[in-house]
Amino acid sequence: MKHRIFSITLAALMAVSAVSCSSTSTPVDSDDTTTSADSTTAADTGNSSGVPAGLDLQGETINIWYTTKASSVAETFIDIAGELTGDILDDAIYNANKAVEDRLNVNLNYYNSQTPTSNTGTEVQKLLLADDTTYDLYHVVQWNASTLAAEGLYLNVKDAPYLSLDKPWWDGEYMKEMTIGEDCLYALVGDYAVDRTRCLGNVYYNKSMYEDFYGDPDGLYQKVIDGDWTWEMLRDICAEVWSDINGNGSADREDRLGACLNNYNNLDGFFWGTGSRATDRDKDDNPVLVVNNERVINIIEDMYSLCFETDGIFFSGGAYEDDVKNRTKFEEGSSMFLFGFFYTAEAMRDMSADYGIVPFPKYDEDQETYTSTVHNIIRLMVLPYNCQKVDAVCAVLEELSFEGYNNVLPSYYDVLMKNKYARDDVSASMIDIIRDNCTMDIALIYNTAFNGMGMIYRTLMQAKSSDFSSEYAKRLTAAETSIASFVEQFRSVE
Repeated sequence: MKHRIFSITLAALMAVSAVSCSSTSTPVDSDDTTTSADSTTAADTGNSSGVPAGLDLQGETINIWYTTKASSVAETFIDIAGELTGDILDDAIYNANKAVEDRLNVNLNYYNSQTPTSNTGTEVQKLLLADDTTYDLYHVVQWNASTLAAEGLYLNVKDAPYLSLDKPWWDGEYMKEMTIGEDCLYALVGDYAVDRTRCLGNVYYNKSMYEDFYGDPDGLYQKVIDGDWTWEMLRDICAEVWSDINGNGSADREDRLGACLNNYNNLDGFFWGTGSRATDRDKDDNPVLVVNNERVINIIEDMYSLCFETDGIFFSGGAYEDDVKNRTKFEEGSSMFLFGFFYTAEAMRDMSADYGIVPFPKYDEDQETYTSTVHNIIRLMVLPYNCQKVDAVCAVLEELSFEGYNNVLPSYYDVLMKNKYARDDVSASMIDIIRDNCTMDIALIYNTAFNGMGMIYRTLMQAKSSDFSSEYAKRLTAAETSIASFVEQFRSVE
């Protein structure tokens, strides 16, 4: 079965994209992102927040702990405090925060801890184990801080006041994947920040190089639309464009390449782009492993071939610096593809050659849809277990997410991503495909609690092995024990 938009031609898609881009409410070069501070209803969406009009928090101060200090040279983080700099996104965030402050009569005190993002879990754990009540709200990194929920360090906000979690400014499906059962919710994913969109995985391709080999610089878009953009096609293109410049018989950064492929976040995009699952839920909503199946075994074998047996693909390993080296290779015009995220485009604004944006390829043509996932550096909002201002914090969060959805997200998604970072109209429609087909798995979110089963492909490729069955068997007993303990601990938290 083909992708849902396969009946659309490239010409029609370009026409639709042109209309969509031209109808953006904020002009590309405008910095007018001000927000009305006296209404909780968005006229353009017909939605209203869960905070009743007229709620007065009487000047309460909400202290928010966060960080923007990236641990990786390849990663960057948006400052959720915002600042009037003339930059579209900075100004939109600042104005949204100001609107919430004015609307609720509240003071938002953002504390940038400058903690390296790889240490947010450790730092927050330290504060909360000491029963520190300085901060009313924490903005933490998923991969290293989400598991603190099972330690009882975050407050259950399932039935907290004001949060309208069924509204589009909250990602209900993502949050459902993060929890077990119907009675608890310890971390919030929503449009209070643009991470959920900014961290989506995607593929960039060099349009000039594509034109040199295939004639039409937009031709890959049509392949996506037709459902033909698969792992096999990727391998074919990489082999065709490869030129062994140094004559050593193997692909490396001295050659003209199809792509450089790293061992960590690039592989996430490929594996989850197949539509595979690591877990399912039993009748009690407990996660159970389902990753051991014939399709995944075949995927791992083909991933090994992609990494190590494809002419024109250089497997660069797992060092963070490799991400920058891979991007530099692409920016220089000597690599056809770059595997990255929406935020990667921010670092390529000065790239002279045009690039296109497409989703990660499907595993094969039998796969129904293109599927994306979110880089696990996404930041989550959590209330500490000892929060002294629960009602006020939840009112603030609801309004921040509401403002984010109606004003900040459009500034990033429609104005910046689609009109500045994208180099053509069709990329804007590709961006929609990527955002609309996001998936997440609890084994990826809480990877350590699942004994690495959510990222078993990383371990195998790092070891240059395709023996999934042996690695799975080696991990299984410990994984089942760890999962059972995690579930029990998670459910025991009130």
